[in-house]
Amino acid sequence: MSAREWTGWFAATLAVAIAVHLASVWYTPHAIMQVVLSRMGAPNTVHFQKRPDEHTRGVVRPSPDLLYSACPFDLSNGALEVKAPVPPDTYWSASAFDADTNNFFAINDRTVGGQPLELIILPPAQRSEPPHIAGRLVVHSPTVRGLVLFRTLVNDDKNLARIDAVRRQATCGMWMAGRMGASSGG
Repeated sequence: MSAREWTGWFAATLAVAIAVHLASVWYTPHAIMQVVLSRMGAPNTVHFQKRPDEHTRGVVRPSPDLLYSACPFDLSNGALEVKAPVPPDTYWSASAFDADTNNFFAINDRTVGGQPLELIILPPAQRSEPPHIAGRLVVHSPTVRGLVLFRTLVNDDKNLARIDAVRRQATCGMWMAGRMGASSGG
């Protein structure tokens, strides 16, 4: 093989390697999240998952000590309102992920100081905050679709029923100037 042919093969191989790398870095997270969101259920509704066991794979590497709830969201029609009480005396967290699996918001029981979470997630195109949201956390989602994931620690099995009852009070739905549209789910 001549030097010219070898250079051509090397350049072609390098171009294919770069293209595959870029496609996997940009496309794969988005594709993974689309599959996850399609399996979660209706958007803008909280879905309460059963306690993880050896067969559970709704969440990557689930912990059997945590209860998971998820709200896949679609901000095509406007902002989302998320409300969730915080169970006392145990760990609790809420995280929001964009359509490319990037975490853009996280909060836990210590951060909220025992107060219920009241969060408004604005669509990416909405750059100004709407009126009438005093006292609520407000974040902009980088993408129209995404996921809010709640985790609640079952610190003792005797507390499971109480902790589960509190987490099932979480809601998410379209925010309409202080009143919610769709809310919790099943």
